[in-house]
Amino acid sequence: MRLLPLSEIIATVLGVDSPSAEKVWSIYNSLIERFGDEYSVLIDCSKSELNSVAGEQVAEAIVRVREGKAEVVPGYDGVYGRLVIFKEQTRDKILPKRVQQLNLTDFTF
Repeated sequence: MRLLPLSEIIATVLGVDSPSAEKVWSIYNSLIERFGDEYSVLIDCSKSELNSVAGEQVAEAIVRVREGKAEVVPGYDGVYGRLVIFKEQTRDKILPKRVQQLNLTDFTF
């Protein structure tokens, strides 16, 4: 089993760039307050228990990570890698498209 940081999972679900966002920590702290620690949340809690505290999407995301159904898309050239939990998030939406470099003939009239 591969564990990922709970704050990263929540940030991915909320669609925020940083796991240090206030919305992320609000949900994170609610989960920790209810279940004790991050490992309990990531490993032991049932989906229904998670759903009652963090909502359906966050609960589903935690379960998918637990079951190994999440994908980590590696970064490149100064672009950070991203966590893909739901297959609806395609690589095209996650990683910016590369821009084709212009050549000299593109500038001639």
